[in-house]
Parts: sequence; C-alpha cells; structure tokens
Amino acid sequence: MNQPASNEVFLGFPATSPAGKSILAGRETPPDFPREWFEFVHPDDPTHYFSLDLTWLESTWSCRFGTPECLGIDESFPVVGCCIHGAYIADETDRDDLYNAVAEMPAKYWQLRPAETDSYIANADPTVLEPWLEWDDTEEEDDGPHIKTRVVDGACIFANRTKEGSGPGCALHQWAMAEGRNIIGSKPEVCWQVPFSREDSYEERSDGEEILRTTIGEYDRRQWGGGGEDFDWWCTSAPSCHTSQGEGAATPVWQSMKDELTALIGEKPYEVVARHCAARAKVPREAKSIHPAADTNA
Repeated sequence: MNQPASNEVFLGFPATSPAGKSILAGRETPPDFPREWFEFVHPDDPTHYFSLDLTWLESTWSCRFGTPECLGIDESFPVVGCCIHGAYIADETDRDDLYNAVAEMPAKYWQLRPAETDSYIANADPTVLEPWLEWDDTEEEDDGPHIKTRVVDGACIFANRTKEGSGPGCALHQWAMAEGRNIIGSKPEVCWQVPFSREDSYEERSDGEEILRTTIGEYDRRQWGGGGEDFDWWCTSAPSCHTSQGEGAATPVWQSMKDELTALIGEKPYEVVARHCAARAKVPREAKSIHPAADTNA
C-alpha cells in the first residue's frame, strides 16, 4: 500500500521551540535553503582566502531596532530588541572605544546614563570599572571572566526604552546616526558586527601550504549557539526586515553595510566583493539564490 507523501516542512528547529513556533507563525523563514558563495584570495596576501555568503550580502535586510517591526528576542520585552544580555567587550581597544564614545556622547541620547558617569570620567581612575560595564563570570572560559555592558532592568544599559529623547533603540547608534559618526568605534564591536558572522580558521591546502580562511556570512540563530532556538524571534530570516528585491528594491547589504563589511575584511578585499556584486546586479533574478525572507516580499 502506497503511503501518502509527507507534507511536513523541515523547520530547522524543533516545532515546539520558540524558533520553530516563530517559523510556523510566518514571522521567519526556515534556515536551510540554497546559498551562493564567493571565494577569492586577498589581493595582497596569497595565503589569505575569503569565503563570503552572496545570498546574504545581496539580501535587502536592514535593522528595525527601535521600530514596531522589531519584535525582540523576548516577546515580553520587544522594545529592547536583541540587547537583553548586554554586549561583551572584545578587547582593550573595544573597551577604549566605548569609553571615548561615552565621554563624547551628549547625555540627551542616553536614557539610562549612570549618575556617576561625569565624575568617573573626570577622575579617570583606571583601577575602577566603568559604571556602564560589569564583570560576567558565568562563562567558563580558560581566560577567565569577561567584561560586558551592564544589564539594567532586564536589558543593556545602552538600550533606550521610552519615547523620550531619541526614543527606543541603542543610545550609541542613535547618537552616531544623528551626528554623522561611523558606528564602528561608536559602539561595541559585537554590536556593529551583527548580523554579520566572521570565522577565521587555518587550513592546510592540498599542496601542503597553510592558509587563513575568513568566512563571512549571516549571523542567524545558530550562530548564537544552542540558545539561539530559544529566542522568540530573530530578524535575519524575518520577511518584515527585508524588502522586495524587485523594482525599486532597497539597498543590498553589501552596500548598506559597506563600513561594517570593510572593517571585517579590509578595503581591498571589499573592492573585490563590490565589483563582483555590482556585476551580479545585471544577472537575472531567477538565476540567483535569493534569500527566502526577501523572496517572500517579491
């Protein structure tokens, strides 16, 4: 007896998980779909290879944080977007950049600015932790506890909550946009990198030569590790965060996030990517792997 064909759709996550529920509700698209990749060698370094996800770079995603279209990773607290856990500081340079940003940013942009911020900056005591940072010892790493932005009332201290002042959103981002600053160096590294993922790995080429491969892709749920499926919503696969790729479409990620991508791979590699993507813009849409979140809006 022939069995009826299964109509089950592979969600990529358990159907009972928040990720599965969000996909079933139509707020997101499943994660496993055809992607196109572009591989090239650094113009100045023949041992440095790049692999970039063209399907992501050519998508029309844009951040909706601070708008009603951002549903947040916790449906009970959507106004803070994905900024619930605080931002981990990458290194001393990242920490110094944040210090300088706080010192320069007018108080009007930051709703949760600590009262002791001015006195801390005036005293300049390097032995005292900045009032906007905290130690996090929950991660069992060999290099010990990490520093992250403070969590205040359930979210990052830089996440504005109310309609007052510049309104909901990242205080640092709003300040940078309002005053024409580059967001790189204006907010923590992890914040301006997302939703790009970058992975560096050393490989042995077939001829025995060791190469460095830098892979740039979409920072989807799985990039967060096992906890990614517990988010009530995630934006990179949400149709509401993509616009149509048809006539009059929005700017693709490789252009709208040029500064971030350049910071991740360098100026000359970015030029290689830009030339390739510009040429691909002339390729018929049906000949490319379109991000399904954007394809939903076509």
